[in-house]
Amino acid sequence: MTDNKQNNRGSKWRKWDLHIHTKGTAKNDHFTSADFDTFCVTFFKKALENKISAAGITDYFSINNYLKVKDFISNLDSNASFTDEEKNDIKNIFIIPNVELRMIPVTDRGKLVNIHCIFNPEYVEKLENDFFNSIQCTSGGVRYQMNKSGIINLGASIDSSLGTDDEKYKKGVDNFVVSHESLQKLWDENSIFRANTIIAVSNSS
Repeated sequence: MTDNKQNNRGSKWRKWDLHIHTKGTAKNDHFTSADFDTFCVTFFKKALENKISAAGITDYFSINNYLKVKDFISNLDSNASFTDEEKNDIKNIFIIPNVELRMIPVTDRGKLVNIHCIFNPEYVEKLENDFFNSIQCTSGGVRYQMNKSGIINLGASIDSSLGTDDEKYKKGVDNFVVSHESLQKLWDENSIFRANTIIAVSNSS
């Protein structure tokens, strides 16, 4: 027998914020928190205050900070910064990985297009092979994969004076550019990627 009360409930509106950078983001990290856990405390306090139901943890060419946020949540029970009720509410926030890319062709203002790939969290374990190892950037006649080692190698090729991998990675992130054709090819040829991904374009105007 149909439950008419449940069927007649109507729509329930929720607040989502799908573009959240964290401390340690690969570009323009201006966060002043002492460390990542301190940032997470501030972030989740604000999320609860604003009744956010879903959050897209965003970074350039990486889901590492998404994984760090998930790790923070997994250790939430021992965190003294929240009440038991707050901990329960935080665990109910839907955390989604959002990878930000910069793509050619450029806009009429000469700027690269910002592309966001928002992934099903259940697909995360396949992203290294299906996504990061599949997209490439060509520089100086050499192809570099969109994984950490590929981005480090790109940075090193641009500036041989860089000493640490962190410096090379930052230089690589600043210069890694994805072509529309490479992302379109992945979308067309990998049905699992297509089924687990939403591609969005950032529009500042």
